[in-house]
Amino acid sequence: MTNETILIEKVLGKTITDIRCKYGVVDGWLDTAECFIELDHKICIEIPYGQTNDVVLVEPHSEAKTIFDNLADIPEYHINKEGKTIVEVAEAHKKRKQNIFNRLRKALFNYEPPIKEYKPYRIEYHENKLKYIVNRKIVDYLWENDNSEKGYFELDNGFIISDQYMSPSGTGQAGLHYFDSLNSLKECRESNLKRHTEE
Repeated sequence: MTNETILIEKVLGKTITDIRCKYGVVDGWLDTAECFIELDHKICIEIPYGQTNDVVLVEPHSEAKTIFDNLADIPEYHINKEGKTIVEVAEAHKKRKQNIFNRLRKALFNYEPPIKEYKPYRIEYHENKLKYIVNRKIVDYLWENDNSEKGYFELDNGFIISDQYMSPSGTGQAGLHYFDSLNSLKECRESNLKRHTEE
């Protein structure tokens, strides 16, 4: 399927049945992510760049993993309730280790006291919004004036998806990007978006 294309019109109305990503690192400081969007359990495409009438059909890499494997709510662990600095945490832990009781446990059982400031005191759950992408139909393709940027697929529930191939390591920007509405997208991207269905 490499380099084979289909018209965007053939993509509109199709259902996203999976998105698989292969993650990597280049030169030790750039994260990479190749995203493969499966439609109707039949074909895989990549999101095109800028204004175009064509979408490239792709074969998912064997190492690409589904992003829909776990759609449960995402836990956020709150630690360090007192708001101590790293230096303060290290000092408090050092004192605990020097405690006669902990020194005795270290000698007898090789026990290391945990850093209690890093133990969660509260867990908060956030909705995993990937569940609003799987099994949704693509209804439009949007792009910005800059043809070097990836375009966006708009879904039938108002969500908008795109992806980014490369970003500095640790930023979390390489991979699928999603917005829960056109307004959310416009808050992040100030350029004038154009729609395929209005061309």
